[in-house]
Parts: sequence; C-alpha cells; structure tokens
Amino acid sequence: MQWANWKAELQERSKQVVRKCSEMAKRTMKHTSTYMTTHKKQVITVASVFVLTVATGASAQYYYKSNINSIYHVIVNGKEIGVVSSPDVINKWTASKLEEEKAKSGYTFMLSDSISFREERLFKGEYDDESALKELSAIADFKVDAVKLVIDGKVVGYAPDLDAANEVLDKVKEKYSGIPAQKISTLTAAADKKSTVAAASLAAPDASPVKEVAFKEKVELQSEAVPSAQVLTEDKLEDLLVKGTYKELIHTVVEGDCVGCIAKQYDITSKDIYDNNPGLTENTVLKLGQQINVTAIRPLVTVQVKENVTQKEEIPFNTQYNNNETLPKGETKVVQEGKNGTKQVEYEIIKENGQVVERKILKQEVLDEPVIKVVERGTKVIPSRGTGRLAWPAQGYISSGFGTRWGKLHKGIDIAGAGSVMAADNGRVKFAGWDGGYGKAIIIDHGNGMQTLYGHLSTINVKVGDVVQKGKKIGVKGSTGNSTGVHLHFEVIQNGRVQNPMRFLN
Repeated sequence: MQWANWKAELQERSKQVVRKCSEMAKRTMKHTSTYMTTHKKQVITVASVFVLTVATGASAQYYYKSNINSIYHVIVNGKEIGVVSSPDVINKWTASKLEEEKAKSGYTFMLSDSISFREERLFKGEYDDESALKELSAIADFKVDAVKLVIDGKVVGYAPDLDAANEVLDKVKEKYSGIPAQKISTLTAAADKKSTVAAASLAAPDASPVKEVAFKEKVELQSEAVPSAQVLTEDKLEDLLVKGTYKELIHTVVEGDCVGCIAKQYDITSKDIYDNNPGLTENTVLKLGQQINVTAIRPLVTVQVKENVTQKEEIPFNTQYNNNETLPKGETKVVQEGKNGTKQVEYEIIKENGQVVERKILKQEVLDEPVIKVVERGTKVIPSRGTGRLAWPAQGYISSGFGTRWGKLHKGIDIAGAGSVMAADNGRVKFAGWDGGYGKAIIIDHGNGMQTLYGHLSTINVKVGDVVQKGKKIGVKGSTGNSTGVHLHFEVIQNGRVQNPMRFLN
C-alpha cells in the first residue's frame, strides 16, 4: 500500500510541474510577439546583419578552400633540390632520360640516385618545375645495370647483361676445348661459374673424349650498376679474358731495332712477338716502318679440360743376359729374339689453355705379353799375344807363292777360291779398311814382333782394337784392289820385314 500511495503522489506532482512550464512558455511567446510588433524595424536590421555575416563567412571559407593546393618537395639522396607541382614531373623526365640513354648505347639504364617526395598543402602554394628539373639534371647519375665479372675475387670487367657474360665465357671455353659454344651454353652453369661439361650432355654422334671443361680460377658473375663507359662489348671482353687486354699495342720499327730489343722495350719476350706476328721468325729482317704487334698475351683465365683417352701401346721386351764361358769376352750370341707386347691403356689427360699439363693412367690391360730376349755374353779371355805358330787363314790351294813374280817381290802367298778368312794367331786388329792395291785389308798385330796381313777381301768382320783369337773369322775372300780373281793374299811381317808365310804355317 505504501508503494501505491507514493506512486500516486509522484504522478500528481509531475502534472503540476508540466502545467507550470506550459504556462511559462505561453507567457514568453506572448511577450516576444508584443516586442516584435512594437520594435519591427530593429528586428529586421539585426536579422539582416546576421544573414550577411553568415553569407560572408561562407564565401570566405569557400575562397580559402578553393585556393589550397599540394606542392611536392623533391628530395634526392637525402637533400631537397626543389619543389614541383606533381611527382609526375620528375617521373616523366626520368623515364624520358632513360629512353634517351638507351637509344644512344643500346643498354638498359637506371637512375642510381634515391628520389623521394614530401607533400605539403598550402594556400596558393608556390613551386618551380623547371628549376627542380634543372637541378636534378645536374646531379642525376644514370648507370647501366651491368654484370660484373670477378676472377678469384678481382673485378676484371663488365658485360651488358648475364646472357652476354655467359656467352663470352662459353666462347673462351670453346677456344681451348674444341667444344662448340652452342653446346656449352645449353649446359647448366654452377652457381659459382665453375661449370663442368659432362660428355653425355654433349649429345654428339661420336663419344667425345672430353669429360669436363672448367675454369681453374673461381669465376663469379654479379649484378652492379656502373657508368656505361665501363661496359665492354662481347668481343672486347673475350679478348680481355684470352689476352689479358683488349687493346693491341703496335710498335713501328725504327733504325737499330731488333726483335730482342723491342721485346725488352715493352717488357715482353721474343716468343710473345713471334706468337703475335705470324710469318715473323728469327731469320726475318726487320724493315723501317714495319708495324709489329707487341701486345703481351697474359690470359686472365685458365680453361682446364679433362679428357679420357684409350689407346693401344707397345710393351717393350726386356733383355736377359747369360754368361757363356766358351764365348770370347766381348762377343755376344742371341739365343732367343725378343718381341714387344701390346696393352690397352686409358689415360686421364688434363690440358690448361690447350697445353697438356698432366697425364694419369686410369687403368690398363695387357693384350699380348712381351717375349724376353735372351743373349749370351762371352766371358772367355783371349790373350792378344800370339803363339808364333800360325794356323792357315783360309782353305784353298796356293795359286802364287812368296818370292819374285813379274819382276818384283811377291810379299806373301795367294790362297785361291772363295770362303771365310780366319785370324792366323791371337792378336789385336791394327788396321781394317781399304789399303790401296790390297783392296779391303786387315792387319793383325800379334804382340810378339809379328804382324799378319789379309788382302783383297770382299767383307771385313772386325774393327781396329778388336782382340781376336786364332781361328776366329775376320772376313771373307774377295777380289778387291789389284786382283785377277777371288783369293786371299796373306803376308807375314816379322820385326818390320816380310817373311815367307810358309815358314810359320802349320
């Protein structure tokens, strides 16, 4: 019950408040209407001023907003160089210059400078496109996005692009390996450019002996932006790698020049000059005004080629010597002839810039064993001093004896008929050769004051200095010199005087 009473009382008080507010509003409206009726002129003036003020403010606000514009501060490498109306001014100029530079050289250029913009909105903001472009033109650094060739950590040159660099490297490999550059270029190069060429990849009709082609040095290709003047054509870059320079140095011959002198002047070798100038040799006479290429050839890279070569080779036979006590010392007799064998050998051959620097045997197989040669070597010592008792030097009959013949002394005996001639006693050969009327002749010194002469021989089987044994074959009968038929003329000289051989023959 208490809550119902409190609620009814609250509603009654609220009605009273609403009623009083409504009466107050009516009284205010009535007073305002009465004031406007009695003061109409003043109200109109105030309203007009209010409306004009609002209109003027709106107009000013519109004017201000319509004259606000964006300007762009151009910042190059961290430094402001000017203000432009739009970034397009700079971007279009840059694109135009890149195309212009490309048209001149054929290379693709890039602007290496860092360009950024800072926008600012101002009332009637001022800018100067022309001045900003002039400043940019003065400092802009246009470079070619080239490929740097690095050999063992040292920069040697720049190629226009990666394809051109690889093309040059392939051509250098072709020069020293003999593999066409087109085939090398199809292979996958290793990341460090020490690429290898597998023989299976060559797809040649005949199996190639080349198993690997690689640069001995570490060759790297790296991108870098550089001035266009530093970029070399493919031909110049190839010359640089192969010769160490792409510029030929020419010397004009002057009075007093010689090849060695010119080489010393340019700190090169005479061989360099001969290699650079085909046709120029050590016997060539230099002429005044003659032009000689004195470029020092020092390749910057070494092309290493590995080849596997299989070939048949001979195996030389060995010789075995056996002593023979019955054979005179110094003489030999072949018991068994030797014969070379054959083998198949596989080599790994390593070439550097076309020159063989190493040859390793990978495997070998004997196809035919060699046959050893067996030789008997005489050990019997033959005394060079004769016995004084002579053996018959040849077979046959005596056709002419010792003594006077045809009015003069016949100093020996003639033993007719063909056949071998033997030493009459032990001794040392004193003469062997042509002896005037005796024709081919031999003289043996028997070391006891006695010498024997054998004349008119067809063949001589000994030489001066040989020690011969009694009965050893020393030649063959003949008819050389002053002779009327095949026979042996035999003389005995004792203590410098000729003797009748019959006194000493058995």
